Amino acid sequence: MSAMDVSFRYLFERIDMFMKIEHPNQLAKLVFDDRDYGINQKNSRAITNFFQRSSAGLSFDSIIQTPFFAISQSQNVGLQLADFVTSIIGLRFSSHSDITPYWNLLRDVFYSYQLTNGRWVNSIKVMRVLTTIREKEAALDGPYGPRSGQVSPTSSANS
Repeated sequence: MSAMDVSFRYLFERIDMFMKIEHPNQLAKLVFDDRDYGINQKNSRAITNFFQRSSAGLSFDSIIQTPFFAISQSQNVGLQLADFVTSIIGLRFSSHSDITPYWNLLRDVFYSYQLTNGRWVNSIKVMRVLTTIREKEAALDGPYGPRSGQVSPTSSANS
């Protein structure tokens, strides 16, 4: 599993779970910031491959599996807001203390849900740099990794 696949897994896992809990009969649309043709093509191919060729991607059935691209500078308020929020998150988790007042305003609005085992999952996933193969494998297999066997609220395990 590539680093991009792990990133997609964490992101799409949270989107899929949000849709299953809050909007069970609807599909999420993935809208990415338009870069240039080459970058868009590379990202589109990686995302499509993730959804069509990985067991994780195949399991996310509440997301439209074709990415869309939009230009954030063209008055696309949703993408501009996403850029703003992700900038605050990125600065917060890269130890920029001057962002703390803005982080404090945002941190309570992120979506969270509780698993059947009682553990709470937040929509924010901080990915740290892993330096060894052993750390990478442990992260993938650990209790919070993408191979953790998280059960969706609509699976038969909860029936």
